[in-house]
Amino acid sequence: MEILDIKVRKIEPGDLFYIAEIEEKVFGLDAFPFYYLFELYEKCRDFFLVADYKGLTIGYIVSCIENQSLHIHSVAVIEGFRGKGIGRMLLEETIKLAKSMGIEKILLEVSTQNTVAIALYEKFGFKRVGMRTNYYADGSDAYIYMLDLKENNSQHVR
Repeated sequence: MEILDIKVRKIEPGDLFYIAEIEEKVFGLDAFPFYYLFELYEKCRDFFLVADYKGLTIGYIVSCIENQSLHIHSVAVIEGFRGKGIGRMLLEETIKLAKSMGIEKILLEVSTQNTVAIALYEKFGFKRVGMRTNYYADGSDAYIYMLDLKENNSQHVR
């Protein structure tokens, strides 16, 4: 598979069902229910991006503006496509979109055990700013990360 075959694009009608399916497969008990994803979509569809591989939705990033910051709610890539830079591509496009709209901060939660995601966020300049205890269904914790777009002017990280 060539990375060039993957396109990051804004959500299209019908993509929400694939996002919900991937969400459930990747996050299990911690998956957002369809109705919640739909509510976010109704409010913030401009910040829903999908990774498309030859017409197949293989990943997504779901974000929404809250309190003058962009909150990344969920990022996932289906098994078999992980480790190929797709999460990086989705995050990079989200940061570009936020900057183009004058957003100054991006926030997200990430499992304290998800070292791959934490490493990716830190490469982009995200800083750990807090913790949410018992955040996940199994009682595990999440770190809160923030990217200050006024301070971080890098376009992307490789």
